[in-house]
Amino acid sequence: MSGRRNSLILQERDKKIIALCCGYHFLTQEQIRLLAGFGSPVRANLRLKKLHDTGYLSRRFLPVFRGGAPILYFPGPRAGEVMAEQSGADPLKIRQKRKQLLKIKDTGLPHHLAINEFRLAVSLASKNNPVISLKSWSKQKEMPLDLAGKKFYPDAYFVYGWQGKLYSLFLEVDRSTESNRRFQKEKVGNYMQYGLGGHHQRKTGFQFFRVLIVCKTAARLRNLKRLIEQKTSRMFWLAVQGDIRAEKILTKIWQRPGRNTLFSLLEDG
Repeated sequence: MSGRRNSLILQERDKKIIALCCGYHFLTQEQIRLLAGFGSPVRANLRLKKLHDTGYLSRRFLPVFRGGAPILYFPGPRAGEVMAEQSGADPLKIRQKRKQLLKIKDTGLPHHLAINEFRLAVSLASKNNPVISLKSWSKQKEMPLDLAGKKFYPDAYFVYGWQGKLYSLFLEVDRSTESNRRFQKEKVGNYMQYGLGGHHQRKTGFQFFRVLIVCKTAARLRNLKRLIEQKTSRMFWLAVQGDIRAEKILTKIWQRPGRNTLFSLLEDG
């Protein structure tokens, strides 16, 4: 078995795939195919199987009610040695992150995947449109927001460039689990305090930011938009999860409180 595990000669694309899984944490076969540039799904799946069999990737299956369960790939036991060689990453930290990923329950996976779908859509949209550039991306506890000692955690924070300007954005993937009262207090209230109190400018240098809220359904979006409008007409942008695709994410799919038209993320204001 040990001979089999060490028999694979890693290609540059293999190393890219391992790095992608370390960065995204969980990726489906199709997401890896798009990000790594495989033309053939069959070829991609054969290579992923080899990376799994040799310990560079691990995998688990996303529970579904019907049909085949999608395979999710994440860093394997040997991912740390590759990342240490490639980028000088600490193998211990990668092993620790892998242990955390192993503890995530099946019920929590859809939320992780929805965040990844958003990131993938932005990445592919910027790849297809060279004048847009994704400058940085941080997930959850990598970017805690501090309000006088009280911390809250966005699902992600990222910065992109467009026509010489930089845009600072927070992402919230709504799971339809919060009550109206809690949403107003812990989402709307916290972000308003963070922005209007100058905390963001002191921490990042950006005076303004947007909070992007991705909702499961149009009905949920209408409800959250109404709740936001009771507090502010600023900073919040909302879209339905089904529209979060590379070809649409930068187009006029976004709604804003107090407005009846649709907006593009490339618009000012």
